[in-house]
Amino acid sequence: MMKFVTFLGLLLAGAHAQQAANCEYQSLKCGSVLLAAPYSYTSAQLIAAVNDTASIPVLTTAELSATIFHCYDILGDLTGNSYCFAGCDTKPGTRNDQCIL
Repeated sequence: MMKFVTFLGLLLAGAHAQQAANCEYQSLKCGSVLLAAPYSYTSAQLIAAVNDTASIPVLTTAELSATIFHCYDILGDLTGNSYCFAGCDTKPGTRNDQCIL
């Protein structure tokens, strides 16, 4: 019985870990979208993506939501694309979000 309970716990933990989706390959997404479900990227992941992009200055955690990220491979890895000074416009049903102009 104990082995079954342990197995069930591991199965449920694995299913929970797989609920977060990777962003779509070659898409552009607002940080606010990536921080929310179903993506659930962490602030640390977005900060690392921004820090790998020389053209974007250091941002606060709040500014990550107004940043466009590029999903550059099928594993869901990100790079910062641009910080949107006027905010980020999510485009439901499309691959690419945009900066508000």
